Parts: sequence; structure tokens; C-alpha cells
Amino acid sequence: GGSNWGFKGREDLGGGLAALFQLQGNLTLPSGVTGGPNSSSGTSFFNQIAMVGLHGDCGDVKFGRQVSPMYWAMASTDSRQGRYFGSSLTALVGINSASGAFIGNNSNASFGSVYNDNAVIYTLPTWHDVTVNLEYALGNTAGSFKANSQQALTAQYARNGLKLSALYYNGYGNNQAAATTLYTGALGSATAAAAAVAAAGITPSANTNRLTSLGALYNWDAYTVHASYFMARNPAHAVVKGGSASLDMWSVGAAWRVTGTMDLSLGYYRMTDNTNRGNSASQLALGLDYLLSKRTTLYVEAADISNRGANMNLSPIYSTPVMANTGVRAWMAGIRHTF
Repeated sequence: GGSNWGFKGREDLGGGLAALFQLQGNLTLPSGVTGGPNSSSGTSFFNQIAMVGLHGDCGDVKFGRQVSPMYWAMASTDSRQGRYFGSSLTALVGINSASGAFIGNNSNASFGSVYNDNAVIYTLPTWHDVTVNLEYALGNTAGSFKANSQQALTAQYARNGLKLSALYYNGYGNNQAAATTLYTGALGSATAAAAAVAAAGITPSANTNRLTSLGALYNWDAYTVHASYFMARNPAHAVVKGGSASLDMWSVGAAWRVTGTMDLSLGYYRMTDNTNRGNSASQLALGLDYLLSKRTTLYVEAADISNRGANMNLSPIYSTPVMANTGVRAWMAGIRHTF
């Protein structure tokens, strides 16, 4: 995962009610730089989470910039746990990049945004081992409640080693900012870019973002297996030239607790483009974790990527672009401390 730091707290208000808050942002350890990309192509100090909320008998309600429950659902049924290296998360970034309107300088992605501004998330109390999350991210667009808004519904089941996940994510106008930047660079004129974006049907109210997924993970003794399936769609069919409005992705994986302090995990993720037939990408990732303590882990991991097609630039490392239509190999080693 990427390094981050922040603050979180909880205050008991009595009667089973508690107040919550959390502030969290990226931290680049080699340089000490804090913060990172936000949803408006800028940077924020607390670019991951800036949230306040309430917890009670009826569940949790949280307000502010937050990690979408979509991410927690997909990571729960991934043998690679949705890591920043070689996982369902990096595969999702590959899907977003294949849309053609994703340039990596903001967190408002084309298919399924991991971070949402102005979000209201309600987590229902767990019932019969099922936890449901509802999210509505306001678009803050004058005169339109729908424009630039995003919605998510997730359900997670966990019992006796079996985990199931289901997610539905929908958004409006997610690709407009990236498309405008791309066309401005290609045409050399903001006016011409605005006309090209409008001609493509990309507007703040265009339904350009829909992601659905089902996943399952089973753990017994020292062994874990998983399988999942994702569908990414652009219902408005408003895409940039060479981009995609329809992509599918499936994955399988396994993990093995070799000893009480050593874990081995493997994941394979395969993406196909229904708009540009023949274009595809695959990712094979392998990782070994050694626990020095409950909170300190040594790790080494490697990945092999195959990209086929001018809009395929799946990267094994989150937010690290690679050349399209090119194979990639990478490895990473480090130490991680969680507190």
C-alpha cells in the first residue's frame, strides 16, 4: 500500500451515540511530501479522508471526503486485499484508464471513483452477517442535483470463512474534466476542446460512470481462494476518441499462510474491451509478507502485465502510468508499519 498519515477520533455522547472524525492524506516517505491528488486536478493535504460523522444503534452516518464503500467491498473478496500493487485496485485503475478519459491527475475516475468529495455514507447495522452501505456524493453544481453526483450501494456477507460482496456504482459527468484537458492538449485551444467535448456528449449530467461487481472469497485453515467479476459501462456512450464505453474484468486468486508469520498471495486479473474488439490487458501478481509483529510487516511482491491495444496501459502500481500496448514487469520490497 501507499504511505499515509492522519488523525481519527471517537467521543462517546451517551445513550449509545458517538461522534466520529477522521483526517488522512498521502505521505511520500523518501521526500517527506504530504498530500496528493484530489477530485479537481489539484492537490489536498488530507486528500484521502476528511470526515465527520455519528455512530448509533441505527448505524453510522458520515459526511465529507471519503473512501467509497465500493472499494471496501471489492477489497474484501480479493486475495490480494485491494493493495496498491497488483490487485483489484490497480486493475480498476486500468479499467478507468481504458476509458480514454483518465489522465491520473485527479481521483474523480471514469469508472468507479475510490475517493469521493461531498459524500454522505450511511452504514446500516449488520443483520444476519450482512453489512449494507449507501452513498450519495453531491455534485455541488448550481441548478442541478444530478450533475457531477455519484452514488454507490454495496452489500458484504461474512460468516465461517466465507465472504461475499456485491457493489453498484453510478456517476454523472466524471470524465468531463479529463476529456477537456486531453482535447485542449490535442487541439491547442480551450474553445475547440469545449466544442469537441460537447460533440462527444460529455456533459456534467451525462451518465458516464457505472460499475457493478460480484465477488466471493473463502478461507479455510491456512488457505484462501477468491473469484470476482466486474462490469464497467458508460450508459451515455459519451467517450473520447479511442476510448471505451464497455469493459469487463474477472479475477481469481489464492493465498496461503505458510507459517504463523508468513503469508503468500497470488492474483490474476483479466480485462477485455467490448468497444475496441481485441484490446485486452492482464495482470499476474505474487506477494510474500513476513510479520515482524502485529503491526510491522516486511514484504516483497512482483507482477507481470500484458497490455494489448492503444487504450490499454494497466499498471501494477497504483497511480503510476505505463506506456499503452506494452508489457510491464515490476517488483517491490519494503517495510510497512500500521498504527
